[in-house]
Amino acid sequence: MSTLSPESQTEKLKTTMPGYNQCSGQAHFWLRRLHSLMGIVFGGYIVVHLVVNTTGLWPKVYQQNVDKIHQMEPMLPVIEIIAIFTPLLIHLLYGIYIATAGVSYETTFKYNYGGNWRYLLQRVTGILLVLFLLYHIGTLHKWGLALLGVSGYPLFNDENMAYQSTVSAIKTPYQAVAANYAVMTLYLLGVWSAAFHFANGLWTAAIAWGLTTTRAAQKRWGNVCCLAGIVLLMVGTVAWVAFAVVGNPMLDVEKTRTQSDEAVMQSPEMAGHGTKTIVAPATPANPEIKDSH
Repeated sequence: MSTLSPESQTEKLKTTMPGYNQCSGQAHFWLRRLHSLMGIVFGGYIVVHLVVNTTGLWPKVYQQNVDKIHQMEPMLPVIEIIAIFTPLLIHLLYGIYIATAGVSYETTFKYNYGGNWRYLLQRVTGILLVLFLLYHIGTLHKWGLALLGVSGYPLFNDENMAYQSTVSAIKTPYQAVAANYAVMTLYLLGVWSAAFHFANGLWTAAIAWGLTTTRAAQKRWGNVCCLAGIVLLMVGTVAWVAFAVVGNPMLDVEKTRTQSDEAVMQSPEMAGHGTKTIVAPATPANPEIKDSH
């Protein structure tokens, strides 16, 4: 039985193991950095989104913030594509590759180290976020189920009823109580998953970009990311409480009104649809919308 000398084994590894100076290695080198950069961009949007949603504790302030966002029309769809959906899609697609081609999850239980648990939780929270975002975008965004022609969607109504429609979509979207609790739980898990995934992603991004090359630097940056994750988790939980716990889907629209009925009817989304008198937020469980033409 023949054996290879150490020199021969080294030469064999050089010819069989792809390096970063080869095509596949170079591709991963840059895609890994693009993946982390897109995660930071989308994570930044999540931070802003959750901070805005904390104003749900003050319904009219929340409506005013929504109005400011929609004042960016007609450029808003372009901004959403460039700053939100494109980074999300790139991060998601390469994240799936990393999750499936990375270290086996069994390693976490075999070698019980903190780094292995963070590795596992990063992928678990990633899966939870995908499920949450599919539901969240599907039910509340005009490019979700509404784009597929599903009746009753989107559940979100930005015209004077941003607060009521958001509460209804999170707290009472269905007639079945169990389904409503499931939705509220999904939102809470989604918020918590976003907090951990973003904070841990910031830590790994610094390593990917070569910004923290020593153990001491990684520890210091890890402390900063841990604090950021805790703060984001608290902000997200407050936003969840604002809509899922203390939110009132039947709040009088006059308490959140920022636009006159005439202004609403002159908006591009309402043009040509007659006069709409909204009795309550439109959801599968509460479809009471009356139209008069």
